[in-house]
Amino acid sequence: MTSVLVRTLHQITKRSLHTSHPTLVNVTFIQKGKEIKVKAIRGDTLMETAKDNQLNLPGSCGGMCECSTCHVITDQDTFGKLPEPEEEELDTLDTALGVTDFSRLACQIDITKDLEGTVFHIPDSFQDAR
Repeated sequence: MTSVLVRTLHQITKRSLHTSHPTLVNVTFIQKGKEIKVKAIRGDTLMETAKDNQLNLPGSCGGMCECSTCHVITDQDTFGKLPEPEEEELDTLDTALGVTDFSRLACQIDITKDLEGTVFHIPDSFQDAR
């Protein structure tokens, strides 16, 4: 619970700092075969970016790494640019539908300049692990 609270406070702080002087990163989502190019705010999570752009990425737990409804699939190149997932994320991914070797939870991916030009596939269906 403490790690969830710390992450929540960290996200709030990051978002308030970066929204006053945002640095934008180009990210592409693929949903139902449609390519959607968006500008992501550095410091936000990928889940926040998807929600800000009205994409169908439920994120039912609000980014607490508890439900797997923000499951996304990357390509190998993008996957290599991401930090290693923590055990909590891997445990939650175990409950997601259609998991691949390149699956991640969007709530655990922070937007950084290294994600410029990356692509994330949004699955057609989700399962809430809670």
